[in-house]
Amino acid sequence: MRHCQDCLPFVVRCFVISALLLSASGCGEPNPLGRRAVHGNVTFQGQPVDYGGIQFMPEDLQRGVSSGAMIEGGRYQIKTTDGLPPGNYKVMITSADQKQKEIVDGPPGEERSVARERIPKKYNLQTELKLEVPKARGSQEANFNLE
Repeated sequence: MRHCQDCLPFVVRCFVISALLLSASGCGEPNPLGRRAVHGNVTFQGQPVDYGGIQFMPEDLQRGVSSGAMIEGGRYQIKTTDGLPPGNYKVMITSADQKQKEIVDGPPGEERSVARERIPKKYNLQTELKLEVPKARGSQEANFNLE
């Protein structure tokens, strides 16, 4: 029993040394893709979009990272951890009108009712919106004024 008590300081020292070595070497760069926080305002026909979603999809789907956020009160924000690496992106903005429904095809022989999209297709399904995120530090502001 006494023999094990003598080993305890050695084990503790090994643990402390290992912890110091791991912290000194680090676990790699905390942001290897160079992600940037992205924030901004979204308006439609001159009014802030009260609720909806914004999605950024890389133009090069093989090498890019997509991200998005909810729009609330005309504003959106993506934190650095979920942000966009430098590159070119297509932007899709949606906002469903819960008061207006439309019938769409579902599984064979079935129809379903969904909320009607308030934002024109040229800003979502057939988007014409683009964003370039340059190599830089800090937050990227990207505002979208939709007609």
